[in-house]
Amino acid sequence: MKKILGEHEYANTEFQDTCSMAYEDLCKKDFIPVAMSYPMKQGSIKKRICENGQNYVLLGNLCVVSAYSYWEEYLRIEIGIATGILKKGSKNSKETRKILNQYVKSDFWGDMKHLRHSIVHNDGIANSDISKCKIINWFKPGQKINLNYDRMRKIFLLIGQFRNALHSMSLPP
Repeated sequence: MKKILGEHEYANTEFQDTCSMAYEDLCKKDFIPVAMSYPMKQGSIKKRICENGQNYVLLGNLCVVSAYSYWEEYLRIEIGIATGILKKGSKNSKETRKILNQYVKSDFWGDMKHLRHSIVHNDGIANSDISKCKIINWFKPGQKINLNYDRMRKIFLLIGQFRNALHSMSLPP
């Protein structure tokens, strides 16, 4: 657009940000988006993809939900089996949950549960259980769960620490 406008007064960033974005410019292919989607404005795209913008927050939320699902549906059960708390081949059931809730606990994963519940069941707004968090205590009830770059980095480091603790459990004292 700047090439076309040259030195014209509309060849400025503020005006450019109000212009619709052609999909061809984004993906180098011309295609027709879903008929109900509205044309994107360049400024909206910049705002979404900037550091700690809406895309960062959305991706952070998806990571928390996915990581916690992995913990709850797979890893926690495997830890229960490996430590002898559950029988080999145990599957997710009410009885398994009861045993896991008593013996396979983690402050970190407990905090992740509270984040996940707020994200999934409370439209990304911290619910009252968020005050139970022991490690990830960034939010108060009623606040928007905003998992920016720094917070997601911390979560990934905590996942790494948890992984290291699991490895240590496998080693002789």
